[in-house]
Amino acid sequence: MLGTLIIGAGFAGLSAAETLEKRGDGSFVVLEARDRVGGRTKRGMLGDLPVDLGGMWMAPSQTELARLAETRRVRTYPTYLDGKAIFQFGGRQRLGQREELGPLLGLRGGIGYLLARRHLGRLMEPLDCARPWAHPDAARLDATTVDSWIRENIGNRLLRSAFRTVTATLFCAEPSQISLLFFLHYLKSAGGLDVLISADEGGAQNLLFHGGLHQLSRMMAADLGQRVHLRSPIDAIEWGPGHVTARSGARSWTARNAIVTVPPTMLDTITFTPELPRAKMALHDRLVMGSALKFWVMYDRPFWREAGLNGTILSDEAPATPIMDVSPPGQKRGLLVGFFDGDEAIRHADMTRRERSRIVIDVLVAHLGEQARTPLAYLDQDWRAEEWSRGCYGAFAPPGVLSSYGAHLSAPVGPIHWAGTETSDVWTGYVEGAIRSGQRAAAEVAAPNALAISA
Repeated sequence: MLGTLIIGAGFAGLSAAETLEKRGDGSFVVLEARDRVGGRTKRGMLGDLPVDLGGMWMAPSQTELARLAETRRVRTYPTYLDGKAIFQFGGRQRLGQREELGPLLGLRGGIGYLLARRHLGRLMEPLDCARPWAHPDAARLDATTVDSWIRENIGNRLLRSAFRTVTATLFCAEPSQISLLFFLHYLKSAGGLDVLISADEGGAQNLLFHGGLHQLSRMMAADLGQRVHLRSPIDAIEWGPGHVTARSGARSWTARNAIVTVPPTMLDTITFTPELPRAKMALHDRLVMGSALKFWVMYDRPFWREAGLNGTILSDEAPATPIMDVSPPGQKRGLLVGFFDGDEAIRHADMTRRERSRIVIDVLVAHLGEQARTPLAYLDQDWRAEEWSRGCYGAFAPPGVLSSYGAHLSAPVGPIHWAGTETSDVWTGYVEGAIRSGQRAAAEVAAPNALAISA
């Protein structure tokens, strides 16, 4: 009998395996439904350059991801910010230094932003990211949508629009769909709103990887060798005290424990015998995966820099926003990356890639000029169409979910443990969170008295 079955070879599963290996417990297998590792990170080719179709950035405070990159000698470079950023709110285009949004909103808008940030900080202060449902005002916050909070607390029209746009870019969902309690938990787990929306020093979009973030997962899997099984979607798990059997078609594996790292909205693809606790399944039934359609555009050079622009475009009118310059240094091409997020991703998903490319190019021409009309290459990835992800970047909680069922997100059920970025209390929704969740689950497997919820 094996020690541990690890379901999923994204960064959570690979991190759990790496942790077990370092502890000297090599009695495990990693079972992955896809024909590749990496989960919500994925390799693509734009012209002759490898790019990240999924997760790609690293903040300086994401220490575990930095450790992985350092030990595997994968170098980073900063997102390009020198020059003016383009912001369009309320029907007017404005230029900002680097990526500073506040000054563009005028005196009232700038003051409003500071007040809103202070208010969010006060709400976050008593929140424990390991137990957000224990917030002293959890029920009220969880019954409130982010959009309701915006309407009640932000009077400036431009600032309201900016907050709504930023929320959609962070969660790949609309503010009216997201619980304020979940919003606060997400912000605090990363260090606050300013960190999440920034590409400057300390920000969530600060650093990129030469060759792409996706390569780290392949390196981790290579170290594990034949213990990683691809094309092995688990359709059934039978469990009891001290044993778990996972089945993929006619194949099966049995171990003393399991670590399940599938996205929370994918748990219904597995039949559990005996059934999981009803509250556990209610939680997963109610969580929603964000909708993201990520695109890349390549030019012969980053021509926008010649006009003093840094390639950043954020708009409350364009369907494809934000857009950023992520051109790797040491080569001549100009690379822009951007997103259709939330409802815009859903609206454009049924179009052909060619139709979407025309929309993206029109947005770029409107903001960067006619030189944007003739790119060398265009590539996009619809994460809602990914069979084993059903969306990106992560799952979010609508109102009423986190306060009622949140305790069941990561609590073990008998010999079954749970990982994945949504279960992390640090950098929830990011690769850093996935790595840390795998480490936590591996530590739970090692602890004989780990607290479990019984069926």
